[in-house]
Order: sequence, then C-alpha cells, then structure tokens
Amino acid sequence: MKRTRILFMLIVTMLFVLSSCATMTTTEKPEQPSLLYVDGTVQSVSGNQATLELKLPEFKKVPEPSISDIAQQVVQKSLFLEGIATDINGTAATIKEVMGSNVRVVFEKPVSYPVGTVVKIRIPKKVLAVVDFEVIRGNEQAVGRVTLEELTSALIESGHFTIVERSKLKTVINELELSLSGLARKPSDKAIGNLITADLILTGTLADLGGTWDVNLRLVNVRTGQAMASIAMRTPLIKPLEMRDSGPLNEKFNEDTIDPSWHLGFREAEIFGEGGGGSELGRSCKFVLDPSQGPEDTHSALRIDYDFTDIKSWTLCNASNDKRRDLSLYSGIEFYAKTTRPLTGRININTSLPDDPDRIDVWNCSFRADTKWKKFRISFSNLMIARGWVKGRAAKFGVKPGDQIFRSNRIERVAVQVESSLNLPDIKGSLWVGKMSFYRD
Repeated sequence: MKRTRILFMLIVTMLFVLSSCATMTTTEKPEQPSLLYVDGTVQSVSGNQATLELKLPEFKKVPEPSISDIAQQVVQKSLFLEGIATDINGTAATIKEVMGSNVRVVFEKPVSYPVGTVVKIRIPKKVLAVVDFEVIRGNEQAVGRVTLEELTSALIESGHFTIVERSKLKTVINELELSLSGLARKPSDKAIGNLITADLILTGTLADLGGTWDVNLRLVNVRTGQAMASIAMRTPLIKPLEMRDSGPLNEKFNEDTIDPSWHLGFREAEIFGEGGGGSELGRSCKFVLDPSQGPEDTHSALRIDYDFTDIKSWTLCNASNDKRRDLSLYSGIEFYAKTTRPLTGRININTSLPDDPDRIDVWNCSFRADTKWKKFRISFSNLMIARGWVKGRAAKFGVKPGDQIFRSNRIERVAVQVESSLNLPDIKGSLWVGKMSFYRD
C-alpha cells in the first residue's frame, strides 16, 4: 500500500512538473511544410468517430547512428498522440487512439466520409520536456549533458516540438519536492490550472560499453501517463570535446553579429597558394564585411575582392567557417551572391571519419554568379569529391584523405572560394555573399 502511494505521488509530481514548465520554452521554429500533414485513408466511420490508416513519412538514414538518428526516431514515434488536437481536411478533431499506422479520431460532429476516402491529417506540434539523461555505467558523466544539449537542438530544428527549458525544469522539480515534503505550501489549483500542459516527456539512460554507448530512452504521454515508445540503440556518442553545432547557420555577415568561427583575411589566401610567395597572394585576395550591400534589404554581406591579373600560379581566395557541425537534419546549403562581373565561385565542404579526425575528405560544387543578387541552393547530394585533394594535396596539410563517403554529421569546414583556374586569366573584381544558411527539403 505504501509503495502504491509513493508511485502515485511520483506520477502526480511529474504531471505538475510538465504543467509548470510548459510555459518556459525556447523560441519556436516554423514547422516544415513537407511534414505539416500526412495522408490518411478512411477505414471506417461511426457517428463522429473515424478510423484512418496513415501514410507515414519515411525518414532518411544516416551512415552511423548519432544524435540526429535519435532525434528522427523521437519525431517518428511521436507524430500523433492520444488526446492531442489536430484537424482533418480543415475540420477540428482529437486523436482518440493510436494503433501503429492507424488512428481513431473524434470529430465535434458526425461525419460522412465514405470508406476509402483519402484525407489530410495535420501533424500537431507538441510540447516536449527533456529530462537529464543519466549515465548508469561509465565515468563520462559529461556525455549525458552533451547528448542532452545536442539532442535538444536537433529536436528544436526538426520543427515538430516546442522544447521546455531544462534549466527551468530542474528548479520546478526542486520546488515541487519541497512542497511535497510539507515544508512549503503546495501550488494552488488556480495557478496550476493557468499553466499549459506539456504533451510529452523524454528521459532515459546511457551506458558505456567500451567504445560504444548503449542508449535507452522513453517517451511518456503526459495525458495518459503511459510510456508510448522506447528508443534503444548503440552508438559512438560524441565526447564533450567533440560537440558539434546542429544549427541552421543563418549568417548575414553583419559586422556586429558575424559568427567568430569565420576565418577572413590574407592568411587564408596565403595557406592555399601554390608556387608563389605570401606577398603575391596577399595582393590577390581581400575580405571585407560590406554594410553597403546585401540581398533582400539586409545591408550586410561578405565581399571577396580578387585580383588574378599578375599571378604566376594557381591561387585560391578562401573564406571559411571552421565550426564542427552535425548537419544530418539538413539537405544542403543556400545563400545569395552577386559580382562585379560574371564569375564562377565554389562552395567547399570538408568532412572527417568518425574514428580518425585526421582523415579528411574535401567536397566541392561550383556556382555561376552575375551582377545581380541571385539565390543559390546547393544540395549535399550534388557535391563532388576533390580529386586533387585525394591525389596529393591532403599531404601538404599534414592529413590523409578519407574514404570518399560524404558524412553530413561530420562537417569540419564550410567555405566560399574564388579560384583562379575556374575563371578567365587576368580577371579581377568582387564577389558578394549574403544570407547563408543550411536548408531542409
């Protein structure tokens, strides 16, 4: 009896926690248009209830299980929740029951959909609370915190969740524990009633198995109090020193807000030159944050001034961002560009091997800019391996080429380049680049 009472109090505590923290959220990101709705085929109708068979979206696989793979599983296993509101062909409805790929929904009024009718059902955006992951085996306690932060970022970027702030969640838990101990007054029913209830809680454990991590997570539906899904996998989770940014970039090249991981200046040009002195290369490339230019009235852009008129060898003007990234949730890179005269520029991306960061692959894709601002979208699938890097240039940088497999979760560098060999000899001018970000299809 005592055990049952304790269990009941724990459940009540967690429901209060989720209610209290749901108003403490990070900035919401617009839902992805491609995942706003799914098709459903009407299987049966009875009064104001209908059973639908859903055509669930397929999520892309990643080369190695990682944070992004966990995030995709969380999204996939929580598309529809019992008790959550949605709409079908624009008519309000509530999810009554989830049965694999089938759902039973309740409308406010009786409906008359013939069996076999294909309808569109909106994927609701959920409020998700992520509780600290516990490392139950191994000494790398920081891995739990790193995993939590990276997974939280990936879930926000998925567009499916509003995330409760973990730091605020801990404070609320402490206050509730104090109130339950009888040392402080319990929150009033009125205060609790004014709070928005969270939909889901994500929690779990990590265990070090020597080189790999055993991940066991649980998704709990707050409305029903039941664990609706589990996620179990083994993965080489990142160490604290290997944290990777999974954000969309959103770089406008504003002088006051530019990401400090951008490397701009003569030094970048010097290390990429061949057969010439540093002074010659310094005259060939110049990088300026230009507040007088910018696409879509942004009035901020990166300007690369190039002068290949007197060079005697291959020269590359290179503006690079060396932040380590996990871009598994993205499909490519997009940006705006314009020039003083038609010019072939290039996007350059470096990837590494999971088990050897000194084995690097270099990937390129060219773009043709003109005298007016133009938006470019370069899919990761269109990147080509740099053969010159594989044949010998990697050794000049003290690294080895990789296995020529593009790993979007192992991005080491993203760069914009102007190369002498891609353009007419004796060419000079300026290339402007603005509003650079990563995109999802």
